[in-house]
Amino acid sequence: MMRTVRKTYNSLMERTETKIDRVLIERARRRARREGREESDVIEDALRRYLDGEDRRPGISTSLDEARDRREREGVSELSEEEAMKLAVHEQHALRRGE
Repeated sequence: MMRTVRKTYNSLMERTETKIDRVLIERARRRARREGREESDVIEDALRRYLDGEDRRPGISTSLDEARDRREREGVSELSEEEAMKLAVHEQHALRRGE
């Protein structure tokens, strides 16, 4: 007796388990609900865009150089270490909240 094997979309998928920041997962879940999509589809799309180079942000050294150049052009004084730390923590919290 001969068996016929059909390749389906699901046969090309691989189940995986990984650790991802809880805030990112919640953002992906909200996006999936809002768009009426599966959570895994939202995550797969984001990963594909990242690996394909879309929406890629510049590296930290490039960002720091650009910020320094802009600060110097606009005549803004350099932040103290304490001011810089407060700003960094504020921005990190905003990023985690999805702002």
